[in-house]
Amino acid sequence: MDDDPSRAERTIAAWMRIEEWLRVRAPRSYAMLPGPAEPSEIAAAEAALGKLPQELMALWSLRAGGSGSGPERLEILRGYDVFPPMDSVRCHFIALSPILEVEEMGPRPWVPACATATDEPALWNFIDVPTGQLGWNVHAGEFTEPEESGDTFAEWIESVADQLHGGQAWGIRLPGVANGWLSWEDIRDQNRIPSSWEPV
Repeated sequence: MDDDPSRAERTIAAWMRIEEWLRVRAPRSYAMLPGPAEPSEIAAAEAALGKLPQELMALWSLRAGGSGSGPERLEILRGYDVFPPMDSVRCHFIALSPILEVEEMGPRPWVPACATATDEPALWNFIDVPTGQLGWNVHAGEFTEPEESGDTFAEWIESVADQLHGGQAWGIRLPGVANGWLSWEDIRDQNRIPSSWEPV
């Protein structure tokens, strides 16, 4: 599966659907999307981490990741943003590697992909490089391993695009727009939802 080009192709196709939705429905979020990562940044990440997931490299060639330019960060992907290349490296060394060491799991071909706060990762996910399967860190080192999640990174990105375009809901946070910004809100707590928020 590592050499399956459809992994990157599906990821990019889904991301472009997300961008088109942002352009039309959430123009302020769209305007704050970063430009592509520099090739030197991607090369530095690869030098630090080894082989990178093709999905992540493809996304970085379009956008350099999210750094929280919008209110309470961009949070394009259900409250998550793609790590910039060197923030992915940082998460690997300050968060993922210590977990693997404590759990005596040994090195794994896992690369951090997205986080709720890319500069200070607490909740984040990661890609298994050979398979494209998506794993999740939850709290205090508890995580779902890629083979347990049932989703690939490409499938997850596709599900976000589908949901924005009126597809099936996923989880407890629903997408909406507040003053031109995409915002994913927990519908269980109506008191914390901005008055200007309009659900998709």
